[in-house]
Amino acid sequence: MTLEADLKVLGWEIWDRWREHGRRSGSMELTAAELDYLYALLSTTEGMRLTELAALLRVSKASASTMVSKLEARGYLQRTACPEDGRAVHLHPTDRARQIEREEHDVYAETAAALRQGLDEHERRELERLLDKACQGLGRGD
Repeated sequence: MTLEADLKVLGWEIWDRWREHGRRSGSMELTAAELDYLYALLSTTEGMRLTELAALLRVSKASASTMVSKLEARGYLQRTACPEDGRAVHLHPTDRARQIEREEHDVYAETAAALRQGLDEHERRELERLLDKACQGLGRGD
């Protein structure tokens, strides 16, 4: 197979695992845009203001406000008073949103375990080395 074909197979495998987790948990109800908002909020421990969220996602404050209201009504985020400015609020992911983050971890852990099954120790180390190198080439390496 070619690299392109292998990536396609891997992408479908991961997506299939996501769908299965989502069916069990109910997270399949979320759109890609809604997930973008949740992941942005999950990236910070102190929460963020609506204006910060809108800037991060490159959307208008009005669009962000609409999406935040939807996600809040569905139990994925909550608002708290901003410690620096009593007039402002901070947005925080709820436990329901954090469950999606745990699902993501499980999906990738299951996929990695399935990949490891067909490899010996040397092959596993080599695959990890090559993937690290490829991710660095994409500008995504740690």
